[in-house]
Amino acid sequence: MQKLTRPMKKYLVVIVFLLALILRVWKITEYPAGLNADEAAIGYNAYSLLKTGKDEFGHSWPMTFQSFNDFKPGIYFYLVLPFVKLLGLNELAVRLPSVILGTITVLILYLLVKELFDSESLAISSMLLLTISPWHLHFSRGGWETNTATFFIVTGTYFLMKALKAPKFYFLSSLFYLLSLYTYHSARVIVPLLIFGLVILYRKEILRKSNFRWIFLTIGVGVFLTLPLVFSFLGSAGVSRFSGVGIFADTGPIWRVNELRGQHQNPYSLSSKLLHNKVFAYEIAILENYFSHFSGDFLFINGDEIQRNKIPEMGQLYLIEIVFLPLGIYFFLKNRPKNWEVPFIWLAVAPIASSLTFQSPHALRALNMVIPIMIINSYGLVNLLSWVRSKLTIILSSLFIILFFLFYFWSLTDYLHQYYVHYPQRYPAAWEYGFKELVNYIKSNEKKYTKIYVTNKYDQPYILFAFYLQYPPEKFQEEAKLTPRDKYGFSTVDNFDKYYFGPIDWQAIKSQNKTLVVGSPEEIPQDARVVAKFFFKDGLTEAFRIAEL
Repeated sequence: MQKLTRPMKKYLVVIVFLLALILRVWKITEYPAGLNADEAAIGYNAYSLLKTGKDEFGHSWPMTFQSFNDFKPGIYFYLVLPFVKLLGLNELAVRLPSVILGTITVLILYLLVKELFDSESLAISSMLLLTISPWHLHFSRGGWETNTATFFIVTGTYFLMKALKAPKFYFLSSLFYLLSLYTYHSARVIVPLLIFGLVILYRKEILRKSNFRWIFLTIGVGVFLTLPLVFSFLGSAGVSRFSGVGIFADTGPIWRVNELRGQHQNPYSLSSKLLHNKVFAYEIAILENYFSHFSGDFLFINGDEIQRNKIPEMGQLYLIEIVFLPLGIYFFLKNRPKNWEVPFIWLAVAPIASSLTFQSPHALRALNMVIPIMIINSYGLVNLLSWVRSKLTIILSSLFIILFFLFYFWSLTDYLHQYYVHYPQRYPAAWEYGFKELVNYIKSNEKKYTKIYVTNKYDQPYILFAFYLQYPPEKFQEEAKLTPRDKYGFSTVDNFDKYYFGPIDWQAIKSQNKTLVVGSPEEIPQDARVVAKFFFKDGLTEAFRIAEL
């Protein structure tokens, strides 16, 4: 790669960028198979804003969207809005902004690495590895706010590095960092810590007198634009979100404390309380969560436990990268090139937000980890190939490089095979597959019935119905009421129009007339008057059974 001419390197950048786009946009409306409830919420709320200027619950142009009482940050909703306007309310409109920004992230990483290390080889290598990364690729193909936040964080960091030489870029850096805060909850923890680490690292460059005008302007505008977020975080939106997914929602550490105290002769003694208490228990839980993101099982073998966040039989990284990650760390510590600390500072803070939740390791909330990991992997790869060329004969080094690229090509091929063939069959319910077909069937038959009961076995069915029915938002705003929060702080809508959502109690409703019941196979008995069945993507597993009363 070092022997390539400048025009050839430019062509290579373009080719990698096009590859990134193709991998992210190919069959985007079909895979992931189905539309998950969060995506449907984003799309329907954008649709509601277009029609009424209000979200699904009647709030005018909100900064955060109430949705399932999880108060989603609003930037991605507004990014989706013009696509819904142009393309209609469908999967493509919801996912395309993520596809575009995920692809652009690949290019921004190239620019960032080039700015940091002044190495074309390392920049192109980082760009290529992110292009084919199963972690980044997976979250670039769905309507994920975390993918958009990662784009903003990478871009903010790129402009911060440029600002060290030209202070006018401080303002752009802060703008992109601020956008990440308004895009995804985890960024609100990660970005301040990342900025703090980089400011400490580059304090001499930043505190030059010539920078003061730009720094004061940036800080003033930044504080002003952050104030609404602070008030939101301190209000019901912030409290609700943290109470729902925060680590304190997990009572496991408390039960462990009680168990350990119970093993003392006097469970209420001062010593037992000092040795076994909630503070230590939750500190240990947070540390365990943090380090679990660096485990080999999570990174290379099995990945996230949540089916929607993972691919069967794969970790978040390719298995071959188990070699390059430690090599990259080794060569960085050995060579210590200029700015070598940046990827390590980033990697250190990247899992912190995810560690403060009760589900860890969490690939979604820790997605930004993939950026420093790809930089470190690339540094290991480039230095290994350089060492091979210097130590081996031309034939042997060429053979080694060919075998290496073949192994990477096989890894990518295996990922694509798992993603397009096995993923929708192995985890058929992960993406609410079947709702589109189900709603289309009901739309053509709903006039026959006065009531339609729908199981809530699969996540938040009300929003998927509202999405695929393209239910008039002005009517929805009047009819829909959120239920009280569950133990995780989330709510749902159990009724609008003639649709009722919840567990199917067959014995309680079987005597009704002109009623359609949509349940799981376990909820509808075999002797019911079944009028239709819908199956998951595998064509074998029954998703919905529809009975008529």
